Amino acid sequence: MQAVVWEAPEILRQVVLPKPQLCAPDDAVVRVEAASTCGTDLHIYRGAIPGYLPGTVLGHEFMGVVESVGPAVTRFKIGQRVRGNDFAACGQCTQCVAGRHTQCHQRMLFGFSGIQPKLDGTLAEYVRVPWADTVLDSLPEGIDIRSALLASDVLPTALDALDRCQPFVKRRLAIIGAGPVGLLIALLAAARGWCPVLVENNPYRATYARTAGIETLDLPVGATLADAHPELMCSANAVIDAVGGERGLAAALAVVSHGGCVVGVGSQAGSYAVDWGHIFQRELSLHFVIGNGLRMRSTLDAAMLECAPYLDCIFSDQISLDNVPAYFSRLQKRETFKAVVYIGDGDTRA
Repeated sequence: MQAVVWEAPEILRQVVLPKPQLCAPDDAVVRVEAASTCGTDLHIYRGAIPGYLPGTVLGHEFMGVVESVGPAVTRFKIGQRVRGNDFAACGQCTQCVAGRHTQCHQRMLFGFSGIQPKLDGTLAEYVRVPWADTVLDSLPEGIDIRSALLASDVLPTALDALDRCQPFVKRRLAIIGAGPVGLLIALLAAARGWCPVLVENNPYRATYARTAGIETLDLPVGATLADAHPELMCSANAVIDAVGGERGLAAALAVVSHGGCVVGVGSQAGSYAVDWGHIFQRELSLHFVIGNGLRMRSTLDAAMLECAPYLDCIFSDQISLDNVPAYFSRLQKRETFKAVVYIGDGDTRA
């Protein structure tokens, strides 16, 4: 099969790999019709994930058709159209039963290795799905596949972040980073009657967010947030860091008001200094969210329909698998936004 793998920092290759096989009775193999690019993949692309293994297939947002199933799979049949979650969880441990699938002791993220057990991802013609009855969901008729791709990761992350902010936000919500997750959070917040403001240091993304009708503040290169927007300091009861890393978290902590809430949805890896005394003295609440589509699966179909008006904003490009390595180079430079990657012979665009 054709697949896109990580070889070294900023080097992706399209290669031919063996088609994945069923490894356990509760596995399924899915023929991928469409996948997507994600900011989390950019951390991998840059080489920022400790221990990430060369040759790992990238990607974690996908939909497709069931190709084969193990004997223990009961919810799905060969030929059934499905959408996937971005991570695999066993569905049976105490954490999963309590709805905390992201904390499953056996959790694996598609397209990851190193800090997670290796599980090849979805920027490939086929993907093996462990615990298929837990990880997959059938795809409703007539749903836009872009909504299905959002339901893999971005949409549950956005909904979880807004849920954490709900007790704190008083209409005004600040969001650090105008990438796909940040922009979708802002659009959903506006639909809920809140007043979101995005902060973005990339001119392309800032302009893109304004085109979507969201108030967006520029952060010029080399300027500090305090210098560029002193009025924003300690001004928001709830702030969402949609960037990740030290820079995103530091900006969110600077913007949040005393007694407020910071929710981190940008990927974190490695370690860096945090002023815990500062957090303590201001009585801040600090949360981190890994979107859990498995917990909210009963409401995701309705949420996918809620996203329908925003799909043209969130997805800027349609590409094929062989375009992915070059696309990540552009994505790294913030010259584009988010792509639907159409895979194989099936035309899912109709």
